[in-house]
Amino acid sequence: MGYAIFTARKLMLRNRINQINFRMTQLSQQQQTLADQANRWERAIANTRTIFSNIGNMFQMGMQMKLQSQMNELYQNNINGGTGNSNAIGSMLNGLMSTGGYNFMATPIGMSLNMMNQAIELQNQDRLRQVKDMENQIELQMKSLETQLKAAQAEMEQVEKAEDKEIKNSAPQFA
Repeated sequence: MGYAIFTARKLMLRNRINQINFRMTQLSQQQQTLADQANRWERAIANTRTIFSNIGNMFQMGMQMKLQSQMNELYQNNINGGTGNSNAIGSMLNGLMSTGGYNFMATPIGMSLNMMNQAIELQNQDRLRQVKDMENQIELQMKSLETQLKAAQAEMEQVEKAEDKEIKNSAPQFA
């Protein structure tokens, strides 16, 4: 009768160990998926920064080229003895004022571009933070399961030792 009890207990413990191992495998796969997702969000954040930086640089260069062109026209007018220098100088100064003195980000377009960049980056950072939080929760669950697994394995060893003792005690003794 004692063997059946030990066998039943060992089967229950093996089942429990297998369930814990299966759950740990599932969590490991979820953790890998979340790590991939976090990696994608980090790349998205970097790409967004690059895109907005490139857009800003293109606008900045365009404005600088426009001002350079205006300065060249003014220079050519002065060389050719043209008139209307005060209008050309005023137009160039207005151009400098509207571009914030070569600072594209000081213009309304630059400020709205910067605000869009910040909004998108905040959304991506929030998503990344959520993924990291889920990874931390999975890590805590994994530690809990590891503790349960160690306890089940220790109990399995104790049951096996007790079963071995029972076998030795129940064996017929011949004198």
